[in-house]
Amino acid sequence: MTVREQALPDRSLLLRTLAPVVGPISPDAVVCDVTASYVWGVDLYPAGTRATRTRPHVSVPRGVRTSGAPVVTHRDPVPAADRTEVEGVRITTPARTAADVAARAPSVFVATARLDAFLSRGLVTRRDLVGATHRPRSGQRLRRLRTALRYSSELSRSPGESWTRALVLEAHLPRPVSQCPVATDEGLFHADLGWPDQKVALEYDSLEFHSSAPARAGDRIRYAAMWARGWEVVPVSVYDLRYRPERLLRRLLDTLVRRGWSCPPWRLQRVRDRVRAYERNPPRLFDRGTD
Repeated sequence: MTVREQALPDRSLLLRTLAPVVGPISPDAVVCDVTASYVWGVDLYPAGTRATRTRPHVSVPRGVRTSGAPVVTHRDPVPAADRTEVEGVRITTPARTAADVAARAPSVFVATARLDAFLSRGLVTRRDLVGATHRPRSGQRLRRLRTALRYSSELSRSPGESWTRALVLEAHLPRPVSQCPVATDEGLFHADLGWPDQKVALEYDSLEFHSSAPARAGDRIRYAAMWARGWEVVPVSVYDLRYRPERLLRRLLDTLVRRGWSCPPWRLQRVRDRVRAYERNPPRLFDRGTD
């Protein structure tokens, strides 16, 4: 297990500052939540926020006072099996950290993206996360964690892909294949999400990786190659997810049905009911500035 230091420039500095802050609080004080996530290589801080300029999240037993310490206090029990040390700093294990940040996420969409981030980096396995769901938690947080675990995938390449997969599954549409292989005359491509039986591919076009002229040209070549082999490509942007997710779901439903997907009438009604619900009250897919 490795953490890419170049991706998290403040990690070493953060660890150096944590030891003198956490150590004096209590022998049982443990770095947790988004602070632990950053140490493990998953940055969940709001865009533009530096981990070293925020109060660290620390879990302490009930009865331990932290009023004089510059920390965000958590009172959740952290048994020995859920803690480890990194450069002398007591910290929750990757599995416990992933479960915590997913359970405390503002929505199942954000929770899914957080679990995907840990899974795709090889920090945890699904078995690790299943074990973490057995820890005591409030009912709502436990339900969110378990749902996000069902929706998660170690093959996810971006938060946008994770949000889209969770949106599709929350709408009761068929589960897509993550990084779905599509053989074409131009070579083997992998769609972000795909339904091989219907030959439908969904591609999340983030601003970060798909806004430049060369990237857009590459997308056109890839999409044309997929179309030539009978696949229909449904492109998705951050705008679709943020402002009109119900339109995306309706377009995807129409495409899947037109290309052969069928389901019992009661399930189709559930899909349509969820789409209408999202029209009235759009889901919260994001927890920080992103593309």
